Amino acid sequence: MMQSELLIQPSWPNQSYFHSVLDQDVLNHEHSSLISSLYMNEFLDYDHMEGLDDVCSWLCDDDQKMESEIPTDKSTENSYIWSPTISMTSSESHDSEAMEMESETGIQNLLTAYAEAIGLQQRDLAEVIQKCISEKVNPNGQTLERLALNLFPCSENEKEYLKQESIRNFKTAFRGFYEIFPYGRFAHFTANSAILEAVPNHVDSVQIVDFDMGEGSQWPVVIQVMAQRRKSLTITSVKLEDDNSGLFEETKMHLLNYAGSFGLNLKVEEKELGQIVNRNEFMAFNCMLGLPHMGRTRRRTQVMDFLKVAKQLLVKTQGIITFGDGEYSERMENSPNYPSFFDGNLSHYKALYESMEWGFPSYLNEGRIAMETLFIAPFISSTSWLQKWKEGRENMFSQNDLGLKGRKMSRESWSEVRELVKEGESPYGIRVEGGNENEMVLEWKGIPLVRVSAWM
Repeated sequence: MMQSELLIQPSWPNQSYFHSVLDQDVLNHEHSSLISSLYMNEFLDYDHMEGLDDVCSWLCDDDQKMESEIPTDKSTENSYIWSPTISMTSSESHDSEAMEMESETGIQNLLTAYAEAIGLQQRDLAEVIQKCISEKVNPNGQTLERLALNLFPCSENEKEYLKQESIRNFKTAFRGFYEIFPYGRFAHFTANSAILEAVPNHVDSVQIVDFDMGEGSQWPVVIQVMAQRRKSLTITSVKLEDDNSGLFEETKMHLLNYAGSFGLNLKVEEKELGQIVNRNEFMAFNCMLGLPHMGRTRRRTQVMDFLKVAKQLLVKTQGIITFGDGEYSERMENSPNYPSFFDGNLSHYKALYESMEWGFPSYLNEGRIAMETLFIAPFISSTSWLQKWKEGRENMFSQNDLGLKGRKMSRESWSEVRELVKEGESPYGIRVEGGNENEMVLEWKGIPLVRVSAWM
């Protein structure tokens, strides 16, 4: 099996994270490229994905029960996500579309005014505008309505209710989100390809230092390749100060069990950044930041500390740094003021919402909204955007400022990723950037969604 063919297969193919949907004999079969091709076709062919209904079944099984539980105060009674669809005549439909466009334009203008008020430090005016926006939002409305709903703190129980209903089936939603949409798989495939291509044949052991391991969804395919190459592997998860999730032990157990099924000598450990040392082996420093399926973000200052340590250790040993970024990440000099930074974030997440709408069948609308609530909403906050803006102005540096050398992305990896997102047949596109062609970018109609770069 070619390395790229193995990497492009899904990491979480069924309800058990590490239980493969394919028999191990099939994984080693000479026709595995056909399986990979079928998988990539299915990712956009939702009419044939019967299991997709599971993603939102908890929202759709008993409409009457949920209707009785839904908040009924005047602020939410006409906007909850299970409202029945009302058939309309063509003229009514045209009027409805015109009203929706007018509503989106009005919200866009209000959001622009809000950002300008914040930029001028006119807090009272910003609060008045915020209240006007809150009166126009709707969790089942157009893209900007749903986006604006998550931007501001809300005293109403609408957002919290959506979150609580959605989180009941988090694992099912996580699996569905990761497999349906290309964001995480693009980032993981691109980074894993760069890491495995960089590992010299003579090296017996590899250490991967992962900035934010989370559920560990990136590493099953790397474990398989390392087992085939008969190398030992250590995965070190960085223990961050603000990480109280308690997820590490569960992820460690899954990874070890999975590695055991392939006979791989795997060690999984958790260390603080200052405890990581050079073991005279190949080291891969991996950082995934703000990818949608992660549903969480980290401070950029933490990322830069991680990259500085990585650079120091790579001076003494062979290795690579892979960096995936799913947040709006323009350098601050390209955003001269807060309104431009705010607008950049708005465009980024609006494109993300639109790509989810395009890639999800309308009859599973409730499932899509649940996924937006769990995985996209945590990144959308007027408070956190302002904080990032302030931190960015104080610390205007990036990977380029560390003096790292870009490692060129391979043509094979680029070709595989273009096939993954069906470039030319879908609005997704792949672009290679960087001074040394060391960055791969997943775009939606020309707007960057996820960037992955490799450094040495």
